[in-house]
Amino acid sequence: MSISQNFPNTRPSLNLNFARSKTLDPRITFSRTTTGTYVDESGFIRDAAADEPRFDHDPVTGECLGLLIEEQRENLVPYSEDFSQWTLPSSITITSNNIVSPDGTQNADLVSTTTNESGPYVSITASQNTTYTLSVFLKYGNTPTIRLRDLDGGTNPGHHIIFNLLTQTFSSALNLDNYGYIPYLNGWYRVWMTFTTGSYTNLSLQVRSASEVSGDETFYAWGGQIEEGAFPTSYIPTSGSTATRNPDNVSMTGTNFSDWYNPSEGSIYCSAYNVGVTTTTSRFFYAIEDASASSSDFMRQWIWNGNTSLLLNSFYTSNTTGQGSAISAEFSVSLEDVNKKISVGYAQSDFARSYNGSLTTDTSGNLPTGIDRLRIGTNLSGHISQLTYYPVRLPNSTLQTLTK
Repeated sequence: MSISQNFPNTRPSLNLNFARSKTLDPRITFSRTTTGTYVDESGFIRDAAADEPRFDHDPVTGECLGLLIEEQRENLVPYSEDFSQWTLPSSITITSNNIVSPDGTQNADLVSTTTNESGPYVSITASQNTTYTLSVFLKYGNTPTIRLRDLDGGTNPGHHIIFNLLTQTFSSALNLDNYGYIPYLNGWYRVWMTFTTGSYTNLSLQVRSASEVSGDETFYAWGGQIEEGAFPTSYIPTSGSTATRNPDNVSMTGTNFSDWYNPSEGSIYCSAYNVGVTTTTSRFFYAIEDASASSSDFMRQWIWNGNTSLLLNSFYTSNTTGQGSAISAEFSVSLEDVNKKISVGYAQSDFARSYNGSLTTDTSGNLPTGIDRLRIGTNLSGHISQLTYYPVRLPNSTLQTLTK
């Protein structure tokens, strides 16, 4: 049978294709009580108002990644775009608003230094034994290698990375949990590093040259961010004080939910990205559940608190008994920055799941009861590209084809 013949003949009762439509179904309840940023189809960083959904894009290709959903984060850098407000060694000169930044306006600074390994820095009061992520947008001036550095409470060498803006390679990474970069338009790169503090409470983000050139060394900088957490989230601009982006909340309840949900059989397809993973927070692609209590029944696709593997789907009754052992098992796959295509079909003692074309089945287990709501992306810090629900148990071959 051809692949085309294996696509569903049944129309979905819910089809949330966020990446294609860039709209919210009117049955969805959405809230975020603060502003937030996202990347538009032209590749520039834009502001979204409070309670405005963010349909995020790849900053280079312009591809829509879907609905951006993030946990709460705070930028602890008081002046994220004005580097003249940072602490400046005597060798440093800041030329403000010198070049167009990743938000498309001329508000990025030129950093000039007459001394190798010198640059502006900002210090905050940190918590002991806590994980932080430091990031800044950088662009080549005349010195290719830039060092991001934490002074480690005033001691040396602390934590640092050295990034080459011309080759997009790292030549050094010291005492870090993780690090990386994200390319943006017009030669900009968001460079970030994550580490865990020890006993000290003074944390610094320093952006400095790491190579000698003839004459003054220059580079461009914009958008400094220090946030508590194990991975970078969307840029949070500040202009004189710290700023918080509150979490995105997405749900369906009442008849907006019951109109499309079938408690006796069904199939779910989800395409999603997750930006980061920790072992301290459960992160949901979706949760179809009984909202009355935490011990109630549910069907979830999630990254469970305490695990570093994706629970492709879990069917639980009373939050204690897994229904369908194969469905409830962990699936050891790369959890970051990969578009995950996952489908699941359910009926009494008839479960199946498929991940990127790989199928697993189970013929035992009861169905959860009392289901009355859908939550999308809770704590995810990632993108939901598509979430589709069919009110029938699709054939296994169809479930498998959906995820190829």
